[in-house]
Amino acid sequence: MENAAAAPTGCYKCGRPGHWSRDCPSSASASASASPLSLIRNPQDLLPLSRPQAPAPKLTPDLILSDDGLGYVLRHFPRSFKFRGHGHEVSDLGNLIGLYSEWHSRLLPYYSFDQFVHKAEQVAATKRVKLFCG
Repeated sequence: MENAAAAPTGCYKCGRPGHWSRDCPSSASASASASPLSLIRNPQDLLPLSRPQAPAPKLTPDLILSDDGLGYVLRHFPRSFKFRGHGHEVSDLGNLIGLYSEWHSRLLPYYSFDQFVHKAEQVAATKRVKLFCG
């Protein structure tokens, strides 16, 4: 049931009845005569909202072969990993994975551990890393 006493609606821009706001003749003439720069009230509005982020470093052969890469593994793992042997294989593997996870978080913390392992496999398959390790 429609309300017969409702006030007629008009343009939301100028308030006059007879047209919709998208067809408002007053806004068309005002926007056509005004330059885009005259519509800016505050020059700070032109500045970007946030500073663009620097690209994140990638896992490269240089990074893998650096002191923070395999150098860290060779220095830190022998001291930190305590091999417990037969009957403790699961806990040994868990400790070893924990050391690799710690290395991952020091080297490239923004990758998930799964992404890090996948990228490390790709980089380790390069000729340069193979020649260094082989």
